[in-house]
Amino acid sequence: MNLKHYIAITLSLLLTLQSLGQISDYNWSKPKEKGDNIISKIIPLRNLNAVIFKPIEKNIRIDFKKKGEQNLTSKNYSFKGKYLGTFEVGADLVIFSLVYSPEEKKDQIIAQSVLENKAEKVILTQSLTSNLHSNFIIDKSPNSNKIVVLTEIPYRKGSKETIVFTVLDQNLKIERTKRYLIGAIPSQKRKINVPIINDNGDVFILKRYRAERGLSHYYLLTYSKTGNTSLNEFKLNYKSIHDAQFVLNEDGELIVGGTYTSPNSNRVEGTYIAKFNSSGDKIFKKEYGISNETLLAFTSEKSMRKYGTGIFYFKTSKIIQQKENISIILEHLQNEANKKTGNNTIISDGLIVTSFDLKGGLLWDKALRTNQNDKTEKGYWNSYISFNDTTNNNIAIIYNEVGYTDKKLDNDFGLNTAVGARQFTIDNQGNLSKTIVKNSFIGTKEQLIFSPKKALQFDNQLYLLAEPIDKSIYLLGTAK
Repeated sequence: MNLKHYIAITLSLLLTLQSLGQISDYNWSKPKEKGDNIISKIIPLRNLNAVIFKPIEKNIRIDFKKKGEQNLTSKNYSFKGKYLGTFEVGADLVIFSLVYSPEEKKDQIIAQSVLENKAEKVILTQSLTSNLHSNFIIDKSPNSNKIVVLTEIPYRKGSKETIVFTVLDQNLKIERTKRYLIGAIPSQKRKINVPIINDNGDVFILKRYRAERGLSHYYLLTYSKTGNTSLNEFKLNYKSIHDAQFVLNEDGELIVGGTYTSPNSNRVEGTYIAKFNSSGDKIFKKEYGISNETLLAFTSEKSMRKYGTGIFYFKTSKIIQQKENISIILEHLQNEANKKTGNNTIISDGLIVTSFDLKGGLLWDKALRTNQNDKTEKGYWNSYISFNDTTNNNIAIIYNEVGYTDKKLDNDFGLNTAVGARQFTIDNQGNLSKTIVKNSFIGTKEQLIFSPKKALQFDNQLYLLAEPIDKSIYLLGTAK
């Protein structure tokens, strides 16, 4: 190979990697002690970012970092009754809780303002049913201007399931409410309902109904902004739905996707994708097997001859809406018990990314081996961080090399790296690259590792956490 040819190939490779995109520009806060608190989620706000912790008794800790500053400031908030969640609502951050008023014999949902110092107020009341309390689930729209409260009326033997939709605006005033009897579904003690609301105020309920012999049926309920309701069973042509995830697109339509199995089997055989409008009408629904090449990255021909086509221990973890694609990420997660020591090893062998066009047509699927093997931390450092790069129309996936080091690749991860990380990047054609995540902790003083389970993307910015191995402190970071 002559020098000109070598230079041309090298430049072409560099341009390819650049076009695929590399997450960079990591900026970290100063470290903050966690104490006995467990981080629940990150909420990016207009002028600051909030780290929400899980409540302890009747108190919740929230750490704030103003944009452009490095310090994290902790504040503790007390609340009454049962904690229902903390959400961004309009320009405010609101803590929701549930109390019972014995005088009125009603449950009350209380909203407590965090940023705007508004007076605490009751936003919803619900009478008891046969002296039983209802269950309440809250969700917000992507733009944070709409709130839905789903009220699940208590189980009564022989009755049909009943729910109440309540939609509120950004000032937490009720816009509309409707009681709905699900005539096709008997009431159950343990209900599985997931409320979703789009920016227009249309509500979707993704429902799982557990039938006999371990079978599950899925339903889609809608409550449109016009007040109309619908109920449709959501099922595949020949196979059983194994799991389901969802995402709203820019038009407020609901995209549902997941994996399927044969009846009475936990062996994942393929994926499905579907899209629905605000009235619950199906726009498309398609299902596809996983390619043999991708299956063989996680199993063998011998195993499939014994158990049948498919793979064990995979579940759908995320759906990503891209400019030209819809991608589903399947994640392997296995808990392997050691009978001699009694310890469990959490194994995450890798991911499968399946991509569809915007009409649900299958484009490609890819296997991403991560070989994460955690014997001591119960999978705390396992999993991955994903970033939807809308500029280059690709997906970047970062994972920690837990219990495994790829000696064939560069292992100089840079200063202050306790455990190294790699990045997969996949463009919309399915072209795949694997690179080192290098120098991501420059400017810090601690030996750190990415904490993947709480990372999120807002617009074209990635928000993530890093911690030392002992988890005593954390740093809040951004990247793009």
